[in-house]
Amino acid sequence: EATGSGGGTRAREATRASGAASASASRRSSGNAPGGTGRSADVATAKGATARSATGAASTRASARTRASSDGTARVSGASTAKSPAVRQPLSAVPGFDSSAPSKLGAAVQMPEKFCACCRGPHRRGSAPLAPLSVTQRARAKRETCPPSEFARLYAKSALPAEKNSGAFGGAESIRWREQGWPEVAFDVGKWLPVFVEGARVTTEPQRMIAVEGTKQILRATPSDVVLPLVPLLVPPLRAALNTCDPSAVAAALEMVKALITAHEDAVDVLIDCDGFRRLLPVPNTMANCDALVRIGYEKKIVGGERRRLDLIIDETLRLMADAGGARGLRLIKSYIPTFDPEKPRTEGGGRWGRRKVR
Repeated sequence: EATGSGGGTRAREATRASGAASASASRRSSGNAPGGTGRSADVATAKGATARSATGAASTRASARTRASSDGTARVSGASTAKSPAVRQPLSAVPGFDSSAPSKLGAAVQMPEKFCACCRGPHRRGSAPLAPLSVTQRARAKRETCPPSEFARLYAKSALPAEKNSGAFGGAESIRWREQGWPEVAFDVGKWLPVFVEGARVTTEPQRMIAVEGTKQILRATPSDVVLPLVPLLVPPLRAALNTCDPSAVAAALEMVKALITAHEDAVDVLIDCDGFRRLLPVPNTMANCDALVRIGYEKKIVGGERRRLDLIIDETLRLMADAGGARGLRLIKSYIPTFDPEKPRTEGGGRWGRRKVR
């Protein structure tokens, strides 16, 4: 059978050769046999036609098989070409590529991963959950991520108007002002009071002592007409100290709130009007049952300072805010701490009205 591109031509040549051979054979047979010339010629002609038709059919089938095989080879070669991996050119080889232009793909790849609260960092798929953190551990983690306060920066530069009195062992003389008569006379309260309140976030000594005692002395020495316009400026640093969830910072912020309400009665109305209650109450609600011992005041000359439980400090501050704020203040406190009851104060032995214990 004929194969290849020239199969049809060779088939036709074979057909013509077989027809010529049959014709010559018929002529020889007719010339040798007398009297049978007509019948032998008819027989030879029929045989030649049959041979030509058979040869033509064979050539047709060979051509069809040739085309099919050639099409199949082309299809196989095309499939193998499609499956073969393409050679990727680097971006620098692409015409018109500008290497100095920023790459969107590179920007997406270099994007920092989101913080996962369970993994305490970038999310690790399939990792076991970590043990829950205590209040102190959460506060330490927040303190490491928060920027330093303005109070700490000025203390490092020795630029604060007050410093620790090394000759005093606690008491009212625990801090010393750099100028005679401060903070009663010629003192810039509008500049320094928010800075001292921001020092509630600092938990190291003596910075904490300077911030707490300095704030109390400034509030006691300044008249209400000067302090009340500054109350809205004191809410953000107080809230920042509470949001650290550090028992020491929370106690310092609550001590400042008590000093503000005690020294200036109208400060509660300003706190309510500037939405201070709403911004200060969530953390006391969360830490209402935290029984960590924290240092509260520096008035008494006690080694290590006077220490109290944080839940008692929170309860005392809330009752003071409820008493000074009246029905409106109590309603705001109850909206954030539904279990708070001003008629049932906390005691050292128990009587807890808050939520579950915070570790």
